[in-house]
Amino acid sequence: MEQKTLKYLRIFIPGVMILLGGYPIYYHYFAEAYDLSGLNVTYATYLSVLLGAIYYQLDIQRLITKPSHYFITNNILNKLIKAYDREVSKNEKKSLVFKDNYMTVFYHIIDNDESLKRKGENVRFNGIFWTSTADSFLINMTFYFLYAYFPQLIDVILLRKIFLFAAIISLALHIISVIKHIRLSNKQLNPIVHDKNLSLKVKNKFDEILH
Repeated sequence: MEQKTLKYLRIFIPGVMILLGGYPIYYHYFAEAYDLSGLNVTYATYLSVLLGAIYYQLDIQRLITKPSHYFITNNILNKLIKAYDREVSKNEKKSLVFKDNYMTVFYHIIDNDESLKRKGENVRFNGIFWTSTADSFLINMTFYFLYAYFPQLIDVILLRKIFLFAAIISLALHIISVIKHIRLSNKQLNPIVHDKNLSLKVKNKFDEILH
C-alpha cells in the first residue's frame, strides 16, 4: 500500500468513527430540521475527512500511540545495538537516541535493500491497525463519557455500553497490533543482525554517530 494511501486512511478512518458516533445526537436533535438522508457518498466522505483532519491536528492519538511506539522503537534500537556487536554506554545510547539517529540508520539500511524494503510494506500495512485501534479506543471512550450528558436519548444506556465494549476491544486489538508490529519489524532486523554486510553498515553508521 502506498504511503499516500496510508496517510489518507489515517485521517479518513477516525473521521468515519466520529461521524458514526455522533449520529444519535444528530438524529435526536437535528434530524427534523436538517434532513441528511439524501447525503451522497461524496459528501459523507468529505465530512469524514474534515472531522478526521481536525482530530489529527489535535494530536490526541499520541495518548495511546506514544507509549506503544516506545516498545516498537526500543526493540529496533536494541536489535541495532546487537548488530553493532559491542557494549554501548549510557551516554552513547543517548547519542544514538538523540534526534532518532538510530532510526535514521535503520531506514538508511532498509531503503537500500530491496528484500528488506518489501518486508517493510507489511510493517506499514500493520501500522494502519496500530493507529486505527488507538483512534477507536479514544473516540469510543470519548463518546462513552459524552453520552452520559444526554440521558434523554433513546437507548442511551445501551449506547454507552456499546461504546465501552468497543473501546475495550479496540485497546486489546491495539496491544495485539503492537506485538505484531514488533514481530514484523524483527523480520527486517534479524537479517541486519546476522548478515555481515548489513551489520557492517550498522557499525560504520554508529561509529560516525558516536565518534
